Amino acid sequence: MADVGAGRTKIDPSRDARLGGLALRYRDPLVRYFIRKGVPKDSAEDCAQDVFLHLARTNEETIQNAEAYLFTIASNVVISFWRKSKTHREAQHRPIEDFLLVSGEAAPDRVFEGREALLRLAAALGELPPDTREMFLLNREDGLTYTQIAARYALSVKVVERHMIRALNHLRLRLPLRD
Repeated sequence: MADVGAGRTKIDPSRDARLGGLALRYRDPLVRYFIRKGVPKDSAEDCAQDVFLHLARTNEETIQNAEAYLFTIASNVVISFWRKSKTHREAQHRPIEDFLLVSGEAAPDRVFEGREALLRLAAALGELPPDTREMFLLNREDGLTYTQIAARYALSVKVVERHMIRALNHLRLRLPLRD
């Protein structure tokens, strides 16, 4: 590639053809070389690509023997691969295929148990007097304070507390805690 000026380069079709020819001829031998050096097959393909990338960036006029130069680059790529593998602790990595993927959905038995618990809660709430049930739901679902509930019903806070105690005691009796 020759400089044309202002950061632009001229593409040399004959150089591209030579590089393409080298890639066709030496890709498979390079992949085999990397595999013999212990590089996993998918990484060996990447390493071969790195060799040709390095070659494409090199001034080929200084190269005496392309084959020897390719394998010199390959030797350096192997060293770099293993150095990177060690520093990134790649031996400790596990492929994602080895992991049991957990679904975001609950197991069917858990869904069934949850529905059963909601039905028991609804039945227990239905047994409460309407005002007590309403006050309990305003506090627990809507987040209203006892003072806000008392103001809404024009009652004292003490009366709201008694309704809440009645609701909680009833639910504690009807819905015992499980282990």
